[in-house]
Amino acid sequence: MELEDLRIVVLDERESGKLTGISRDIFKKGQERLRELYSEAQSIDNFLTDRGSDLMNEIDSLTVTLNDISRERFKKILKMAINQMGTHYVDPQELRKMIPEEREMYDDIHAAITTCRHSLIDGASAERRKAVQIIKSSENFEEELCPDSEMPAVEPELPEAVSVGYDLVHVLDDIEPFMGTDGRIYSLIKDDLVSLPLRNAQVLYERNIALNIKVSK
Repeated sequence: MELEDLRIVVLDERESGKLTGISRDIFKKGQERLRELYSEAQSIDNFLTDRGSDLMNEIDSLTVTLNDISRERFKKILKMAINQMGTHYVDPQELRKMIPEEREMYDDIHAAITTCRHSLIDGASAERRKAVQIIKSSENFEEELCPDSEMPAVEPELPEAVSVGYDLVHVLDDIEPFMGTDGRIYSLIKDDLVSLPLRNAQVLYERNIALNIKVSK
């Protein structure tokens, strides 16, 4: 793996708003090259020679460049995980551009964000759902008392996520894009972790192409 090739990857990552396609063994080759340089450095008796200085410069440059590549990509991957919390969607093409280690990191980050979100927010959502049920029960009681009343029942306005309800699911196979009951378009691939409307999640459970992820509170 040549240093100049790696520098081009850094430039491409910085100029692109999305992940770029990189070789899946780019970091492995970078590590192999570093081992070669370290091995050669250990065989040099006097580091004051020109070759000794060149070796140290190349080792430093290669290490910095590999770190630059990972940092640029990590920023994008973290942003994707945060955005998915709000949109319940992630671009499948972006997922395919991740190398295996990055995909594992992304899944861990997304799972951690989802767990924390459920812990911080879902308790309040449950209380709101109870309040809505009380309101609806009260309205039904009033309609029974006044069946000829001309006043229309007022439906309480609720946030979409509360009225629809979501399950955190683990996707077991690629799925063609579909519209959820919340009006959003979902395009899912195998091993995605995503929050889906309850009705859509139930369909996937029944077809054995998704598993419910139970999140402790």
